[in-house]
Amino acid sequence: MSFNDRRALEMLPARIAALQTQIAGMNAVLADPDLYARDPGRFGATTQALAVAQDELAAAEEQWLTSEMLARKSMISSGSPDFGSAVSMQQ
Repeated sequence: MSFNDRRALEMLPARIAALQTQIAGMNAVLADPDLYARDPGRFGATTQALAVAQDELAAAEEQWLTSEMLARKSMISSGSPDFGSAVSMQQ
């Protein structure tokens, strides 16, 4: 497993959590039934930002899954006794 893969595996959970928080905030803004009538510009900007954040979240989750699979494969092939602890840390 490369340094970049290990680094991504360490950093991605925080990035995913931040994106989830950002998406929840935008969903809360869009839940206002009067938003479009009151501020169509904000509605449009928030809708576009939400789509971008959802795409980024999907990409980050995919990258994390790929990195996690590489880490597990690397640990299994090396016979690492820490395989179980690495798995429990991610849960």
